[in-house]
Parts: sequence; C-alpha cells; structure tokens
Amino acid sequence: MASSGKKTRGKQKIEIKIIKNEDDRLISFSKRRTGIYKKISKLSTICGGEILFIIFLPAGKPYSFGYPSVESVAKRFLNPNQPFNKTTDAPVEAYYK
Repeated sequence: MASSGKKTRGKQKIEIKIIKNEDDRLISFSKRRTGIYKKISKLSTICGGEILFIIFLPAGKPYSFGYPSVESVAKRFLNPNQPFNKTTDAPVEAYYK
C-alpha cells in the first residue's frame, strides 16, 4: 500500500539563535537541562571519569551536575595532585554484574 503522505514533519533542523520570549527560553532550558544531565551521566558511566557541569542562567541562578559529587570534583579541580577517586567505576561494575 502506498502512503498518502507524511503525517508529521519529523525531526527538523532548527536555527540556533536566542529565544526572545523569556518564558519560552526558561521552558526550553528546563527541558534541555534534563537531557544534558542524562548525557553527562552516561559519559561519566561509560568513561569512568569525574565530571562537573555548571551553567548560570542570565538571572544569575546556577545549575550544576557533578559525578560522583559537585564538591568532590570541584576539590579535585582546585587540587589537581589529589589522587583519582577509584569509586567512580562503581556504576560500571554494577552494570556488568
């Protein structure tokens, strides 16, 4: 049977530009924030690295994500001679079990 045409537009490429409406910008940020947190978590699990992600909204409110924690990664960043935390492989080991 032949299809009578597309019912949806599918995945569309959007132009990257600032969203002028502040409410729409905040909604878009909150939706994309969860997506980036998932990607960062997956990267940390796959690579076994320590990750710190901080973003500040124009209003000045900070959002952060850190693995294994924001504090431990920030301390390690400020003191690079600190030994690598061996507990970061725990999620990978749990996945294999």
